[in-house]
Amino acid sequence: MWTKIKNMSKKDWFNFFMKHFLVLIGTALVAFASTIFFTELNIVAGGLYGVGLIVQYFVALANPNFQSIDIVVLILTWLLWLVGLIFVGKSFALKTLLSSIVYPLFVSLFLRVQYFTELSELVAGTLNGGIPTVGNIMLCGVFGGVLTGSGVALTFLGGGSSGGVDVICFVVEKYLHIKQSITSFVVDATIIVLGMTLIRDNFISGLCGIISAFICAAMIEYIYIGSQTSYQVDIISDKWEEISKYAQDELQRGATIIPAKGGYQQEDRVILRIVFHKSQFQKIKNFIAKTDPKAFVTYTQTNAVFGEGFKKVHIVKKEKKK
Repeated sequence: MWTKIKNMSKKDWFNFFMKHFLVLIGTALVAFASTIFFTELNIVAGGLYGVGLIVQYFVALANPNFQSIDIVVLILTWLLWLVGLIFVGKSFALKTLLSSIVYPLFVSLFLRVQYFTELSELVAGTLNGGIPTVGNIMLCGVFGGVLTGSGVALTFLGGGSSGGVDVICFVVEKYLHIKQSITSFVVDATIIVLGMTLIRDNFISGLCGIISAFICAAMIEYIYIGSQTSYQVDIISDKWEEISKYAQDELQRGATIIPAKGGYQQEDRVILRIVFHKSQFQKIKNFIAKTDPKAFVTYTQTNAVFGEGFKKVHIVKKEKKK
């Protein structure tokens, strides 16, 4: 291990710190979104924070001045981290370690520092005894979902995981072979329904919690999945050499030449295959249309491309069976 650290280049160190920085910023953003936009209006949008809001509602009935959300989040976060360590493995536990440490800390910071509590009351419309409107609830639900999804996506881009409910999803997938997306939906939906039924006069906020959960999922899809999207184009054209040269010289992308035979006239043809990033889509599309308007072109969207010019190929080590 020490030899590997010693041999790390400047680029390796930069990537190491950037990944952890993304995890840190993403986790802070999730905590900020939850505490600022969800707390005052009891918007339960799933996750551990949603459980904390439900518990806080009943705690407040007995002691209105006692804040229990961050305590509940801390306990559940570390309980689930231990579950992940035992049932999923060390690799997953290390992946979620940073978030598991800093998320409860950020939640406590945003819940207990006066500046942030006043900010939460301001966006909710409850500052100085104000009464929140439906507009306030909708605004908090939408922005809370956008920021939460953005934070989770940044955490994923940093190679980390938000932990929490993710642990349950991984355990269920490992032992019951149920997809993580299905388990995540069931768990979050259960938390949202419990929030709507257990917290009195919370139906409107509950509906906004549903909207917020959908927006959160959409943001994860847009930022995390979208950032990794590449395209593969197959081109049949008499001017394939010119198109290949453009791809290599202008786009810095290699091309694969595939010999082919036409099915109708049995003539020999060439299929030119190029893989490129989504940001280059319009450039290559316009060049093909300009160079050979009669070219036969098919585009295929890909979610993962490894190799030169793209991501490095990493070996995934299997967990040893006990």
